[in-house]
Amino acid sequence: MSNLIELASIVVGPLDDGQDFDIYQGYVMNESYIFFLDEGSLWLRHVHKVAHVEHLYINGDSGGIVLAEHTQGNIKELIESIMNRLCGMDALTFLTEVLLWTPERVDMNLRLDRFQKN
Repeated sequence: MSNLIELASIVVGPLDDGQDFDIYQGYVMNESYIFFLDEGSLWLRHVHKVAHVEHLYINGDSGGIVLAEHTQGNIKELIESIMNRLCGMDALTFLTEVLLWTPERVDMNLRLDRFQKN
């Protein structure tokens, strides 16, 4: 799994006042997604690669998801562990065993009807 992710940086922003940006170091997957830590929370975000600059990414087209809080230990190992677990399950198992039972989860609409053929 370690060959699927590589060390990279992400610039997140602009933030609330429009002039501030944060820079994080994390692990990018498929040049499209990055895992990074912010105040102990492990985030997953969509990203765009910065042209002509190695290992630098900017915000993508969606918000982020907190995958874990109060993380400890080797972050790369945690990311690989999460990736291995998720790769080993199908989507229905993820919905019924992970997403549905996430503590403090609010009601949400995944809009899966978009997959319906007309």
